[in-house]
Amino acid sequence: MPENRSDLILRLFEESNALLRGHFKLTSGKHSEWYFEKIKLIERPIVLEKIIDLLVEKIKDDHLDVDYVVSPAYGGIAIGFLTALKLNKFFAFSQRVEEKMTIRSGFSGLDKSKAIIVEDIVTTGGSVREVIECLRQKEVKVAGIYCLVDRSGGEVLFAGQPATSLLSLKVEAFEPENCPLCRQNLPLIKPGASDKK
Repeated sequence: MPENRSDLILRLFEESNALLRGHFKLTSGKHSEWYFEKIKLIERPIVLEKIIDLLVEKIKDDHLDVDYVVSPAYGGIAIGFLTALKLNKFFAFSQRVEEKMTIRSGFSGLDKSKAIIVEDIVTTGGSVREVIECLRQKEVKVAGIYCLVDRSGGEVLFAGQPATSLLSLKVEAFEPENCPLCRQNLPLIKPGASDKK
């Protein structure tokens, strides 16, 4: 029996050592026992391409007429760029400047265009909402939001709809003051940082 899409994505993450278990501080500030380390995918382009091919299939199934694929830096850049390449669309990215999300200058055709947002992992949706706001300021119509993994199990909504994801599962994230992993005194790891906190 052929492997379903969700199982395939999970297997590719596991084979790439991109699904980690421990005590992690997420970008949102919450803590989790599970962490999806997209850098492990990005450093293996052949595996990442397999995953992006599945994402592109989903996007094509939606028959959206868009000009741009937009992704937040830095984790989303490789994912969004490869998606745009395979869809034959323009690509742009946002980045934080002094803690505020902004669209990098130089994307001359982005204003008043139509775009989809491609993100790696959705946990609280904060980064995607910031990208939506950046695009709104440029009068860009957001036609869809796509991600590799939705850790909220579809609970995080954008304009009343969850992101379209390759893998949607409910991965519990705890506020630091209510974290059972902290109570067990497990070392807290902030992915992307060189030290443990």
